[in-house]
Amino acid sequence: MNLSQIDLNLLFVLKHLLEEKHVSNTAMALNMSQSAVSRALQKMRLFFDDELLVRKKYGYELTPKAESVKHDINTVITSLEALAHKQSFEPETVSSTVKFYGLVPQINTLMPKVIAEIRRQAPNLIVSIDSTPKRHFDALVDGDVHFALSSHQPPSSEQSIYRMAIAKRSFRLLMSREHPLADKELTPEILVDYDFGQVSLQGEKRLSFEHKYQELGLATKKQCLSAPVQLNNFSSAASIAAETEIVFHLPTPFAESACQDPRLITREVPQALRLDFQEVYLYWHKRFHDDPMCEWVRALFKQLYVGEDTLA
Repeated sequence: MNLSQIDLNLLFVLKHLLEEKHVSNTAMALNMSQSAVSRALQKMRLFFDDELLVRKKYGYELTPKAESVKHDINTVITSLEALAHKQSFEPETVSSTVKFYGLVPQINTLMPKVIAEIRRQAPNLIVSIDSTPKRHFDALVDGDVHFALSSHQPPSSEQSIYRMAIAKRSFRLLMSREHPLADKELTPEILVDYDFGQVSLQGEKRLSFEHKYQELGLATKKQCLSAPVQLNNFSSAASIAAETEIVFHLPTPFAESACQDPRLITREVPQALRLDFQEVYLYWHKRFHDDPMCEWVRALFKQLYVGEDTLA
């Protein structure tokens, strides 16, 4: 098969196949039949002269060639989308997908207003959101998303990422209304003797403010704070706090939302334990900097949030 014979739609199918490693999941994501996805895979195997996906006991595994093709396909599709948008971009008629990555607190706080505005101005623009806990900038660098919402900093070696500050970030302590500290003044010295819940979204081994305790001389690298509960997302924190004496250090919007449960309260984090990273940024890669659709989306964020005192 030569290049003139390839249907560009096959590249979109293959992109999803290489990400999902599963025919039926790809069919569901693309609203296609499984047989149509299987035919597309067969054509791509002929084109690349490679199996691409090899069947295993629980699905498929990428061949070495498929691993190398995966990144190149993202680049090709990104270039095609940018080329299409450069011809004309009219929000009311555009039919495309804008993709975001962000963790649940930022997504829940910042995206609803953006989506509402997109629905009003660009009703055919699809918003795709990935909130799976992982390293914040991988999908951005790989071209899998257009934007990332994060309070973290990209690797110093990554020079192709732009950003715009859109919100302030703050934290609260979430605890049971029956907790021994519920009505007491909180200090680092008092808190050090209590148990914390560790929410590790990216595999962190220590509590987010543990370095503050080390700076105060109240903890060492060998003598850590007590964290007998470790979670990889926020969803269970509220119910655990309500039934135990575990204290959780959570983003303010999430902690306050949890207090719809009357068994819970939030308390201010002592000044000495407050984290240094207080801004949430909208990040995008150089490849999308001049893309008209992405320029339009950035303008929405600027209109909705820049200059506003928004907590995320």
